[in-house]
Amino acid sequence: MATQDVERRGLEEERFFADEIERLRLLLEASSTLLGSLSVEAMLPEVLELAGRTLAADGYALWRFDPETQRWHVAGYSGLTPEYVAGATLAIQGNEAAVSLEGPIIAEEIATTEWLNAGHREAHAAEGTKSMLAAPLRYGDRVLGTVAFYFRAIHRFSEAEKSAASLLANLAAAAIGAAELYEGQQRLAEDQRFVADASELLASSLEYERTLANVAALAVPRFADWCTIDMVGEDGSLERLAVAHVDPDKVRLATELGERYPADPDAPYGVPNVIRTRRPELFSEITDDLLREATIETPELLDILRELGLRSSMCVPLIARDRVLGTITFISAETGRRYDERDLAVAQDLARRAATAVDNALLFRETQLARRDAQDSLAVVDAVFGAAPVGLAFMDTSFRYVRVNEALAAINGLSAEEHFGRTLRDVLGDELADGIEPYHRRVLETGEPVLDLPAAGHSAASPEESRNWLISYYPVRDAADAVIGVGVVITDVTEREQARAAAEAAGERLSVLAEASQQLAGTLDYESTLANLADLLLPRFADWYAVDIVDGSGFRRIAVVHKDPSKAEWAEKSKTLFAPQADELEGAARAVRTGEAILYREINDDLLAASTLEPEHHVVLRELGMESAMCVPLTAGGRTYGALTLVSADPGRLFDEEELDFARHLGRRAAVAVDNARLYRQAERRASAALVVEHVADGVMLVDNAGIVRLWNPAAEHITGLPSGDALGRAAADLFPGWSELEALVTSHEVRPSTQAVSVNSRELWLSVTAVGFEDGSVYAFRDLTEERAVEGLKSDFVSTISHELRTPLAAIYGAALTLRREDVLLGEPQRAGLLEVIASESDRLARIVNDVLWVSRLESDGLRTSIEPCDGLVLARTVVDAARHYIPPTIKLELNAPKDAPLVMADPDKVRQVLTNLVDNAVKYSPDGGRVRLAVNVVGSQLRYSVSDEGLGVPPAEHRRIFEKFYRLDPDLTRGVGGTGLGLYISRELLERMGGRIWVESSGEGGSTFVAEVPLATVSP
Repeated sequence: MATQDVERRGLEEERFFADEIERLRLLLEASSTLLGSLSVEAMLPEVLELAGRTLAADGYALWRFDPETQRWHVAGYSGLTPEYVAGATLAIQGNEAAVSLEGPIIAEEIATTEWLNAGHREAHAAEGTKSMLAAPLRYGDRVLGTVAFYFRAIHRFSEAEKSAASLLANLAAAAIGAAELYEGQQRLAEDQRFVADASELLASSLEYERTLANVAALAVPRFADWCTIDMVGEDGSLERLAVAHVDPDKVRLATELGERYPADPDAPYGVPNVIRTRRPELFSEITDDLLREATIETPELLDILRELGLRSSMCVPLIARDRVLGTITFISAETGRRYDERDLAVAQDLARRAATAVDNALLFRETQLARRDAQDSLAVVDAVFGAAPVGLAFMDTSFRYVRVNEALAAINGLSAEEHFGRTLRDVLGDELADGIEPYHRRVLETGEPVLDLPAAGHSAASPEESRNWLISYYPVRDAADAVIGVGVVITDVTEREQARAAAEAAGERLSVLAEASQQLAGTLDYESTLANLADLLLPRFADWYAVDIVDGSGFRRIAVVHKDPSKAEWAEKSKTLFAPQADELEGAARAVRTGEAILYREINDDLLAASTLEPEHHVVLRELGMESAMCVPLTAGGRTYGALTLVSADPGRLFDEEELDFARHLGRRAAVAVDNARLYRQAERRASAALVVEHVADGVMLVDNAGIVRLWNPAAEHITGLPSGDALGRAAADLFPGWSELEALVTSHEVRPSTQAVSVNSRELWLSVTAVGFEDGSVYAFRDLTEERAVEGLKSDFVSTISHELRTPLAAIYGAALTLRREDVLLGEPQRAGLLEVIASESDRLARIVNDVLWVSRLESDGLRTSIEPCDGLVLARTVVDAARHYIPPTIKLELNAPKDAPLVMADPDKVRQVLTNLVDNAVKYSPDGGRVRLAVNVVGSQLRYSVSDEGLGVPPAEHRRIFEKFYRLDPDLTRGVGGTGLGLYISRELLERMGGRIWVESSGEGGSTFVAEVPLATVSP
């Protein structure tokens, strides 16, 4: 025996060493694969596969630890359910027990392991795992996670298993650590390339706005999913320069949100905080708490931000020469990238380069501006001294002329030679000299110039013309910087003043045109806008203003406005009583008829009389005042819509060609506004019609005169099952075999819809069709009545069935009652009792039929109320079975298979009892040859399941769904003698759905069927 023990131990040791060698061989073979993989995600399945080959466990999981958030999560698993993974992940976050990760973590009996918290043990219990071994993944001083082995039976771990798990963990940790290091290096290299590319962009142009926008686009998706750039404006406000995302719709959404929810300058985080503190901001993880805090003032924004899936963000300031220019914000979302300090360093490096580029661009702009200013100044000096007429003179300290140019000599009316040596008083006289000499003394005493003194008058060269001058006095110094005299510059600015006045008038006209264009383009109510133009035109360009619109064969005057409020009564009379007549020779009628603008520079009495319709009209025009007028047509798109009339009531203001040109421009702009409004309304009507056709519930088909389908709306697709691609361009006769009958509806002029049986797409449909013909073809609108026809058929069957079902018990009751009333028949007590039993049972049957109809009525009218409460589902089942045993035929054996106890259900007990009664009655009814009917009760997940099985007729698979429809019966012709209203299963389905339950049937069509009903438990089993 000793020898046999020795041999047995030897064999066991050999097997042990063989297993160890096999594990080592597997680990050795896998090491090259794992260590050669440079992707953590690609490596995880390989680690799990190797774990399965290392230890024969029931489940495996690879847990990862995030040192930044101090949270654990499952990176990969096999042999475990998602529910366990979710429950264990949630439980481990709240586990405060200190567990050493220096060696394997072992729980040979999970139910009694103290370092597992209650939630963790519950997750294991639900999963059925009894033992667990977790080997830590250590890479240097870092804990990367654990590789865990799960057993659904209690397992005692041998040293060999612990050693093998540790070896696997060390190998996986080395591979994951190396892959993370490689990915980090790759990410760093990519970030450096991104910074290099961005730097190249920044250096490529001094237009920093476009360059920064290009940098933002470059960052997406290489460095971020979102990139926004905000700049500090001159007034300190924030201006969003760029928003970048790969999805243009999201860019538009971000722009809209930025406009709707401007940044709070006092916000404790985000762009305002970074600009205020000059410090970068890093959120490695954007938590839901952070989103709620950020949207506390705008809760409607929270759901939008959640849908965007923001994960991590960085915001860095753009600082140059100790000045904050703006910020760059990077946000991670779809890619799931989590920013860290290394990413922040890259962002700050890019921000420094961007800030330098922006600062250089601003400095360049300032330099260019200064250069242009200097050039402008030089041009002014050249113009003053080189252009004529400019009068130049040099006078000594005694106010004597030393030098004078010809221009100044001409102004004074003397030759240049006649000025030399003479004083101001000698040349200009005492009155002018008294006004000029104080300026000379001021320049001589202070050494400061006196510039651009305006003067107006008549020169000796042109005594009949008023002139304008600008006079400047400046000190003349010698080499020792002593003031030796006064220089005089007299510039004739008459033409300039006239040009300025003309430019101001032109600018005012352009301004009015621009503002009028804006008003006209800003609304489609062109009539009110044209009337409101009077606020721009009066009194600057006219004294009163009228607008006439072509209306049919005549005119409609929509506005007459006068600058004088006291003339409002006469303006209203002109508007309401004296609109232009189409046959008038002058005014608005002529402008519309000829399409030409008309200038009435001066309006005499003859012209005024010719323009009036009657004496009262002449009075109205006289009261309004008509000295000069312009009338311009409103023409656009080859069509004339009316005319504008501008009138001057002041004899001192007579219109000229420039003002007529202004009126033409105004008329063209007004006409374009009218035309645009007309076109928009036409387009809107067409778009509305197309939108209606697109979304109307009826099918719409347009067939041209050649019989080709040109329109096939979505409802037509849905009704016929034919996609528009298969219908458009095809002959209608090919789509509808009986097309001639539908085509005839157009010529019949029938207003009411016609119901037609139509064969289309291999389907038989009943359609309600209307057809209307027009110049280019015919439009057919149709509605699917197939289901309604089917329901009508079911209703007809139901009436027939219910009549039969009611007649049968009534006949039995009536016969039994007549027998009881007969006096010529002597009945014994047993016979009387039998007849009374017939009356009672048939009355009960009659009541059940009526009850079913009432149930359906209450269900369809939503008048049925359910009282959901905890109740005992087993008691309900027993009650139904006990009651049924009193009336079922003796050929039926009714059984109840149920556990001793079960959790309570959350349901309406009366409704559950009704459902079970219906199912048991159906099982009995559809077992005409007798047999076994069994009601089984068991708990499945969070539901209590009732299964009613019979050995009767069965339900064909094709009818499994239809039997729960209203009025539907498997045996409508009563071939097997099985009656019924076809309402029981429909009522059962509706009741269960209202209680959160469901019902279905399992049957092959032969050998009986099983109806399954489920109702939710009041509490879920642990």
